[in-house]
Amino acid sequence: MPITRSPMLLFRLICSCALIAPAFTAQAADISLSRCEQSFGKEAAINTIETCRLELTNPQTTAKRIAILETLGKVYLSQNESDLAITTWNEASQYVRPGREDAASAETWTRLQVLMAQTLVQAEQAQKAEAHLNKTLSTVEQSIGRYSLPAGMVQDALGTFYALQVKADEAETAFKRSRIVYEIRLGKTHPRTLETRMNHAVGLLDMGRETEAQEQFQVLAEIINASPAYKNEPIRAEVLTFLGTLQMRSDKLLDAANNYQAAFEVRQAAFGPNDIRTSQSLNNLGVVLYRAGDLKRAEVALSKAYVIRSDALGGQDPLTLSTQKNLQAVIAAQNAARNATKNSPAKIN
Repeated sequence: MPITRSPMLLFRLICSCALIAPAFTAQAADISLSRCEQSFGKEAAINTIETCRLELTNPQTTAKRIAILETLGKVYLSQNESDLAITTWNEASQYVRPGREDAASAETWTRLQVLMAQTLVQAEQAQKAEAHLNKTLSTVEQSIGRYSLPAGMVQDALGTFYALQVKADEAETAFKRSRIVYEIRLGKTHPRTLETRMNHAVGLLDMGRETEAQEQFQVLAEIINASPAYKNEPIRAEVLTFLGTLQMRSDKLLDAANNYQAAFEVRQAAFGPNDIRTSQSLNNLGVVLYRAGDLKRAEVALSKAYVIRSDALGGQDPLTLSTQKNLQAVIAAQNAARNATKNSPAKIN
């Protein structure tokens, strides 16, 4: 993300990782993760792909095979290989079916269908994406129930889809149904309920309703910050990142910096210091510190982000290059400040 005064571009690039890195996951601390899953976000994509493929040649439980295929699809997507991602997730979905007898399998199947639809949107195939989501919703409602968790999952995805299409009524209806499902099934402060509320706020941004969106992010931040259970949960980092970006766009730089710092601490605790998701928060923090004139701290944050991205993704990856440009801008500003001080006339007492 090059340092820029264009607020919309800045916002999009800061907050565009939701598809690859879900807002809430407990997997970061799961010691049973496959080598494929452990590699994702910490090694170059080509190495992760090789690791995943190698593991798939070995005997695996059904659950583990699905997890590996799901991760492999996300790696393909991160490399803009939409067709490969969809094909991989479709393969994974063959191992499970929607039904009342196995709730975990039903949710896994639904999640994979949603990932495929989201990827179709990203590939600018909106009609196919809408048809796929509606077909998935129909299947889920018939086989599991209208107020089942998988139904809530699809309604959430539909809300996001319609918001991107700026179809406000359809988006509001879908988000409302999703929230009702999660509040009834899981409670008002459950992570998945809050995630749907966050997605709704993002949808408001997509529809140009920024003031309403910022109000919703502020409420979510207050709820999450007040709960010790969310101290190091990734959804907290996501909410604070969106809120911080909106605050930066309105020149509330101190508030934005504080939220980016908190998001960094969450991601570092959840994913580790060398994960690309952690580097995102460092990059964001460096940008807002640059804009606030705190060049020393901006250099520290961006240097760390650059090292993480360069090691994990390589020197020519777009994320690495964007952080490099940010760092170069900070160094140029530091040099300009030093030259201005050097060339300024001496004070006469």
